[in-house]
Amino acid sequence: MTTSPNVVQASARRTLWLASAATLSLITAPAFAQDLLLASADDVAQSVTREAQAEKDLKKDDREDRIETIVVTANKRSESAQKVPTAISVVGGAQLERNEIRSAGDVVRFIPNASAAQTESRNRPRWFIRGVGSNDPGANVVNPVGVYIDEVYLNAPWFQAFPAFDLDRVEVLRGPQGTLWGKNTVGGAIHYISRKPQFETGGYARVGVGNLDAYNAQGAVTGPVSDNIAARLSFSLENRGGVASNNVTGEDDFGKVKDAALRFQLLGKVSDNVEVLASVRARNSDGTPIARYIEPAYPDNATFKGASALADDYGNTPTNAPDAGSSNVDGSSRTDQKGATFTVNWTPGDYTFTSITAYDDGQQVSKSDGDFTAFEGSRSYADIQSTQVTQEFRITSPRDDRFNWIAGFHYFYEDFSSDSSTATLQTTAYLDRGTGAQRWRHTYFQNVKYDQEAKSYALFGSGTYNFTGKFSITGGLRYTTEQRDAKIDILNGLGEASTRRLNTVDPALAPTSAKPLITFTNTGQWWLRSAVTSSAPYQPYVSEPSKTWNRWTWDITPQYKVSDDVLLYAKHARGFRSGTFQASATQSNQFDPSGIEPEDLYSYEGGVKSQWWDKRVRVNLSAFYYDYKKAQVLVQGVPIVTGGTTAFAARLINAQGWSKGIELDISAKPTPKLRLDAAIGTLDTEYTQDFIPNNPNTGLLFGKGNEFTRAPKFSGTVGAEYRIPTSFGDVTLATDWSYRTSQWFTVNAQESDPTKLDYLVSQYQKQKGYALGNARVTAAIGDDLEVSAYVRNLTDETYKILTFGTQQGARLTTYGDPRTYGVTVSAKF
Repeated sequence: MTTSPNVVQASARRTLWLASAATLSLITAPAFAQDLLLASADDVAQSVTREAQAEKDLKKDDREDRIETIVVTANKRSESAQKVPTAISVVGGAQLERNEIRSAGDVVRFIPNASAAQTESRNRPRWFIRGVGSNDPGANVVNPVGVYIDEVYLNAPWFQAFPAFDLDRVEVLRGPQGTLWGKNTVGGAIHYISRKPQFETGGYARVGVGNLDAYNAQGAVTGPVSDNIAARLSFSLENRGGVASNNVTGEDDFGKVKDAALRFQLLGKVSDNVEVLASVRARNSDGTPIARYIEPAYPDNATFKGASALADDYGNTPTNAPDAGSSNVDGSSRTDQKGATFTVNWTPGDYTFTSITAYDDGQQVSKSDGDFTAFEGSRSYADIQSTQVTQEFRITSPRDDRFNWIAGFHYFYEDFSSDSSTATLQTTAYLDRGTGAQRWRHTYFQNVKYDQEAKSYALFGSGTYNFTGKFSITGGLRYTTEQRDAKIDILNGLGEASTRRLNTVDPALAPTSAKPLITFTNTGQWWLRSAVTSSAPYQPYVSEPSKTWNRWTWDITPQYKVSDDVLLYAKHARGFRSGTFQASATQSNQFDPSGIEPEDLYSYEGGVKSQWWDKRVRVNLSAFYYDYKKAQVLVQGVPIVTGGTTAFAARLINAQGWSKGIELDISAKPTPKLRLDAAIGTLDTEYTQDFIPNNPNTGLLFGKGNEFTRAPKFSGTVGAEYRIPTSFGDVTLATDWSYRTSQWFTVNAQESDPTKLDYLVSQYQKQKGYALGNARVTAAIGDDLEVSAYVRNLTDETYKILTFGTQQGARLTTYGDPRTYGVTVSAKF
């Protein structure tokens, strides 16, 4: 079972130190034994990392009138993206800066069939690629889209939300990466690659201001510390006021952002064949919850179902969304995280040995309204902590060999804990739906403590055999063991339906053992169990399950080089997502100690990568089909019966389905001054079996034929950039526009027939098609100074990024950011 956080952190630090020391000793000892001394100062002063040198070599033929060569490490080697036989998109660091992208989730704006709605402000991007993602808000959830920073896999959602600054590029691999990126990458992999230290002094600074009281700053400085050590220090600061006002306080309380992050790296050239990179990072984010707006409510009884009501159960009516919402809770969201990575590359001859050791630790504490009204309906608190350690060893053969290969071992450990509470602090009288009979919302309290220890071990190998100079086949194999040891402790395990006093009971009446009276002795810390008393003792529910899952995953990819500029490929892969336990369960019969089964995805993909017109036009096309087995789906509103009373709760359920689509990436330079880009995707998804419980008494299921969530049938982005030379420098005009067709936010209500009772409910749980536009003007003053003006969401489009039902018979909706604009000044040195 899990140990205390202090013990775990101490153990994790020891593991990190020992692994790093052992790795360094093993790798550097032969080098020192042979050379006795470090490399000469002249050799070191002229050196850069091998990756940087490989990138320089690959880009040697780039010209201003051509589309630039994009260098990636998707196969754990530096190579042109046009030579990698898989669907991959790359967003360069300069492109991120020009487009004012500072949050991790915004990166996928340029990726076909991908999204990352930030429904929890800046702390939880909801990653979806080709319809594959997770709609479970539980923080212990392993996302089917793997997120990496400098080759380190990050599991906790807030680790994945580390701000995007001082990056060399972001690589997005679409589809299961069954071998080299095989840590739970069923949907794909997103890899953030930071800029590395240089042995030449340099750096940059960016400062910007904008509407919503926004200001931001980014910068980096790099250079030699000694003859054989280079350093790089980079930072990011961002502050923004609220995006919506609170009707209760009159202030712009919702969606405030205060985010600060730091990264420090040391690159050491130990000898001619040993490089060491040490990196530390830290982040502090302190903001307020993003607003959720109450939408029209719908009665649940069959007679009136489908007809909108003027108010929810408590008499609350819709607010002026998205400009104003309501909350009677002083919401807050604070995230603190820190991490370190130690990477060693040793190349004694033609082979390269790599060790990557990493440690990450963080905590997120949040308070918010549960019903987002002025009414004391419910409020929530969560304290979530995660400590993870990863270790990877790899050996890589020379790329030029007829048979070249990579083999390695990957280890992952996480100690996760959450302490969450839901409460109603005072009994409040109301009229049913605003005009009906007298009712009361009685005091209530529930607390759930969840602890989980996760371990993962994997052996992997991938090899490419070149049959001829044009035809080759790549095959990879990975064996993974995933272990979960958990403990859940639910105070008030029977749940609200069984333990809250009925809303028809006058509070003056004496409480019963089944419906106790709850009293808060410390409302300042109401989320603590010690702050609550009950007229009848709560019955806690405790379960300590443990499960282990094993899987073989693989990929096989034949490819044919038609010419130096045209590559054809096909790919078959199996992806695996570990099983789990539902940490978001709030009552005993919602939690399944046997666990949720792992999901498997079998993909079939083919594509062509091509360059035309002397590399002035690049066209990449891919088509795919997924056979998705035992997908882990969070189903809202599952009926659960306790003591004869039916309540509705969210349950994780395995489902079967398929996904298919086509993706097109185009970049063109018709002239040296004009650049055009397009990323287009089509997507079709369907669940092939009934899996959603409909009625607890009949046991009937439904859901067959429903679509995956966040899976629009079409998504596309087009952009244009035009450069105008002037006497003081270039002026660049740029714009990009994206469009997405309608998408569902829940697998339940997807009724498209207006004659059906669920039609109106369904329409509020989807987003219709919408377009977003952005524009910017950049003026270069000399070689080292730029001034930019930008507008995001140019037309001030109102669009949903999340909506779900509530127990008070309403719909809560979250909207995307409104129009934002600002000015940024950048300087290089």
